[in-house]
Amino acid sequence: MEKIIFIQKPHIIVLVSLNMRQHLTLLILVFCSTLSWAQERDTRDIPAISSIDKAFSVLESDPDLKNASISFYVYDAKNKVEVSSHHAEQSLVTASTMKVITTATALDMLGSWHKFKTKLGYDGYIDSNCTLHGNLYVIGGGDPTLGSKYFDDENFMLQWVDEIAKLGIHHIDGKIVGDATYFSDEYVPSTWGWGDMGNYYGSGVSGLSVYDNTVTFTFDAGSNNNDSTHVVCFEPYSPDLRIDNRVKAGDTEKDEAYIYGGPYDPYRVIKGRIPKGSKDFDVRGAMHDPAYVAAFELETYLFRYGITTSSSATTVRRDRLDGILDTTQRTIFFTHESPSVSQIVYWTNLISNNLFAEHLLKHIGVSRYHDGSVYSSTLAVSNYWSDKGVDMTGFSMNDGSGLSRANAVSAKHLVDILTKMKSSKYFDSFYSSLPNCGKTGTLKSYGKGTKIYGNLRAKSGTMTRVKSYAGYVKSANGKDLVFAIIVNNHNCSTYDIGKKLEKLMISLGDYNQ
Repeated sequence: MEKIIFIQKPHIIVLVSLNMRQHLTLLILVFCSTLSWAQERDTRDIPAISSIDKAFSVLESDPDLKNASISFYVYDAKNKVEVSSHHAEQSLVTASTMKVITTATALDMLGSWHKFKTKLGYDGYIDSNCTLHGNLYVIGGGDPTLGSKYFDDENFMLQWVDEIAKLGIHHIDGKIVGDATYFSDEYVPSTWGWGDMGNYYGSGVSGLSVYDNTVTFTFDAGSNNNDSTHVVCFEPYSPDLRIDNRVKAGDTEKDEAYIYGGPYDPYRVIKGRIPKGSKDFDVRGAMHDPAYVAAFELETYLFRYGITTSSSATTVRRDRLDGILDTTQRTIFFTHESPSVSQIVYWTNLISNNLFAEHLLKHIGVSRYHDGSVYSSTLAVSNYWSDKGVDMTGFSMNDGSGLSRANAVSAKHLVDILTKMKSSKYFDSFYSSLPNCGKTGTLKSYGKGTKIYGNLRAKSGTMTRVKSYAGYVKSANGKDLVFAIIVNNHNCSTYDIGKKLEKLMISLGDYNQ
C-alpha cells in the first residue's frame, strides 16, 4: 500500500511517494525542480547591464588601451545614487581637468565678485619743482589679468601715467620698482618639466603679472627647407633678454618652435621649425620676470610723456639680491582692480588657461594660510574639501593647472567635489565656465547629433598619453549625472582617444535606466 503526498511551493509541485524503491528518483526530481526555480530567481534579481557600463566595457577592451590605467565614476546627484564605478578610486594624472578643482575652490572660498588689486605708490616726497625724491612703486596684488588679451585692459599703462601726472611729477629722482612680494618668488611649481616652462603655456606666477606673462617673438624665415630664421622683434621689450635662435625654416604650416629658459633667467634658447618663407611669424613664450617687465614698461611710458627717472627700473627681488632692503614707508595714490573671480574662472575653464589657474591657486593659499607658496596653496585646497566631507585619501595636488605630472587624482575625487559644488551659491558661475558640448571650448567639435549636444558641460584634460573629462550631464531619463573619466598611458593619438571617450560620454546622455 502506497501513501501519496502532494507538496506544492512557489514554482514547485513535487509528488512524494513513501515507496522506498522510488525514493532516489523523487529526490532527483525535487533537486532539479528546486535548481530550476533558483536559477529563475537569480536571473530575475540580477539587474540588466546599463548602457554606460556597456560603453565602458567597450572602452576598456580597446586594444589601444591595453596598457592604460583608467578611473571612471558616475553619480546621480539628485537621488544620491552611484550609477557606474570602475577603478573609481585609482589616483592618476589628470592634466587640465585639475582646473575644475582649482576654480571650484577659488569660487567657493574667495567669492565670485572678489577682485585683485594692483597699487601705485611712492616713498620720499615731491618738491615744488615737480621732482619726486624717492622711488615709484608698482605693488602687485596677484592680478593675472593686467594687460591680458582676454580682457579689455590694453590702456592700463596710459591710465597709470595719467594718475602719476596728476601728482604733478615731472622727474623721479629715483627709479620705478616692481613689487611682486604678494606671492613668494616661487615662479613655477617645482614639478613642472623643463620643456614646458619656457613656452607660453608654461608661464609662471608672479605677484605682479603683466600681459599674460607672455613674450611674442616675431620671425622671418628663409624660403628653403632648413634655411635659417631671424628674430625681427619681441614684445613686450625687456632690455636684459638674450635670445639664442636655433629655429629653422621647414616644410610645415604651423608653429613647431619650442622655447627653453628658466624663471628669472633672461637667456632663452628657441629651437624647432616654422613655415619656410614666412614673414612676421609669431611664436609665444613665457616671460622671464614679469615684475621687471611691468616696471620697465611704466618707465618707458613715462619717458614718452615727458616724465623722466634718474635710475633704471628694477624690482624688490632684484634690489634684495643687490643688498638693498625695502623698508621705507609708501604713499599709495592709485588702486587698479581686476575683473571678478567669476570672470577669471570663466576664461580659465573655457580655454584652459594655465596662468589664470596658477594665480587662483596661490590666492587660495593666501586666503587660508596667508602664504602664496605652492605647498600652502595645494594644502589649502585639499583641506578645504576634506572639511566639507570629501574623502581626499590618495589626492596629491602639485599645481593648479594640471601641467604637473606629479598630480594624482581619482575620478571619485573629481565627482565628489563637483557634486559638492552643486550646492554652492556660486554654482551657476562655475557651471557656465565649463565648455558646452558641441558649442564652446575644447568640446566644440563633440556630440553633434546626440543627446549630449548642448547638454553636457565638462572640462577636458590633455597631455602626452593622458586624456580626461569631468563635468555634468542630464541623462535621457532626466537624471542629473556627475561624471569623471581619466585615462593614462593610452597607445593612440590625442584625437583618437578623444573620440573613444566621446562615445562613453554619449552613453551618459543616452542613459535611461
